[in-house]
Amino acid sequence: MKTIPILPGIALHELRTADAADIFAAIDGERAYLGRWLPFVQFTRNEEDSLRFVRSVLEASYRETVFTIRDGERFIGLIGFKSTDPLARTTEIGYWLREAWQGRGIVTTAVRALCRMAREELAMRCVAIKCATGNGPSNRIPQRLGFTLDHVEHRAELLEDGRYTDANVYLLNLADRNTSVRP
Repeated sequence: MKTIPILPGIALHELRTADAADIFAAIDGERAYLGRWLPFVQFTRNEEDSLRFVRSVLEASYRETVFTIRDGERFIGLIGFKSTDPLARTTEIGYWLREAWQGRGIVTTAVRALCRMAREELAMRCVAIKCATGNGPSNRIPQRLGFTLDHVEHRAELLEDGRYTDANVYLLNLADRNTSVRP
């Protein structure tokens, strides 16, 4: 199991089946906060739903790396690769973090680590991040790291309140050796 230290006391830990209970507890404890922008929250009704998600990641024919974000042993969020196309050498990074840990640079630092991994270990040429247009904190992460706003995906996700949200799609070209995420 891969572990990536990102800040003092905070590390990324490769997803394991045993993480399902922590994932569900975080979602269940912060439904209103997380459900505002994350469509999967409304469909995560019990620990078995989280277990199905974890198994889908771990048992996929092309396994995409997903990490828990932990402060010591405490689960505080998820981050990982999704929608990876190994032939086109493109991937997307998705993330979420519990409310009490917001605003500390945790996700920014974790995205930076995953961009390094995408380039150096996975040989990706491009990384994307999609953020609901109204989710300012999430949008600031790719902006801060030097991603370019490529386009807006209209009616990208159906939210819990029944409305669709548009999503900003940010790209970072890793093929250019001069490209790096901002410090």
